[in-house]
Amino acid sequence: MSDAQRQMSEESVVSDSGSDLIIDDEGPERRWVRCDLSFHRFVMKITESTPFNAFIMFTIVLNAIVMALETDFTLKSRFRTAFIVLDELFLGIYTLEFLMKIYAEPIRYFYSSYNLFDLLVLLMSYVQVLLFHVAGGQTNLGALRTLRALRTLRTLRTVSFVRGLQVLVTALLDTIRNSVLNVVLLLLLMMFLFGIMGYYFFGYNEGSDKEHWGNLGSAMLTLFSYVTVEGWTDLQAELDKRNMTGSRFYTIAFIFLGHFIFTNVFIGMIIMNIHDATEAYRREQELEREEAVQRKKEYMIQRQHNEVRQMLDKQNRGHFKNLSEMVREFQNTLSHDDYVISVDLATNLTWLETYMASMEHHDDTVYRLQQLQFEMCHVLATVLERKLRERYGMA
Repeated sequence: MSDAQRQMSEESVVSDSGSDLIIDDEGPERRWVRCDLSFHRFVMKITESTPFNAFIMFTIVLNAIVMALETDFTLKSRFRTAFIVLDELFLGIYTLEFLMKIYAEPIRYFYSSYNLFDLLVLLMSYVQVLLFHVAGGQTNLGALRTLRALRTLRTLRTVSFVRGLQVLVTALLDTIRNSVLNVVLLLLLMMFLFGIMGYYFFGYNEGSDKEHWGNLGSAMLTLFSYVTVEGWTDLQAELDKRNMTGSRFYTIAFIFLGHFIFTNVFIGMIIMNIHDATEAYRREQELEREEAVQRKKEYMIQRQHNEVRQMLDKQNRGHFKNLSEMVREFQNTLSHDDYVISVDLATNLTWLETYMASMEHHDDTVYRLQQLQFEMCHVLATVLERKLRERYGMA
């Protein structure tokens, strides 16, 4: 076999997505390529299946429950070994998931930001395990405690499997990236101006509120309480106690600007981005459903063509005696749950309604024409009868 023929044969093996080619005189290298392609399709089918994603989702939820139970000191001291074994088991499942996905899609895996986040969480888990073994089992190291605390990021992997959460996360990130930065800068500028004014109004003179308005930092921290409207009444009561003139107008003006206006602007931006993300998600779902229906339709058409071709081949080989026998054989291959490919126009609800209305108009027109024909015949018969009476003097 020449190199060109070998290359064409290998390309045919690679392009075949339905079944493996069976060649009697294939060598070890070709058999290895065929087995590898079959195993790759098998792994890809598993990673894209719903039961696999459901199992990983169940593992994430169970891991979150175990981490919550681990915070109880009594349970942790009593079942210390069990918690360690479960943590290693979860880590092994996440590692197996990563290996399967990276084998199924070695390049496209890194295109998804959610996959990169999963990989980052997995690497941090392995760093924690390495530090734990290097430290000889000691858990009081600062870096180790930090990494153990970061294990809670595993629960965020839920976003990778729930499409609705991905829509919300995308909307929030778009809001922060496109609009929130400008709003926050404008809010900080306003807090800076009101902070300086508050310092001169309420913290500059003797006997003023030095604790909350004594410098720019404490004044902006106090204004942050005004923005969140948490505890602002106590701050205002402290100013009223010191008889600060105009403090109430100052407080009302800043709460109106900082809380009502900026908070509502921020919420409005989030709502708009969530609406846009939801619409994009809905359009993407519609496209996916249309593609799935199209693939199913193409598959059914191809299967029907293959069955007809097989019947024709059998007829050409003289397997059937006549056409009736061939049709009966074809009927035996059909089942009640087979798909029937119809023309899209004939299955459109609007077209059916229009067709039924047209048929009603057609029936009404035919009835009116029949009535008109009856009237015409009656008039002609009356005229003929009158002419005959006049001719024979019977009038």
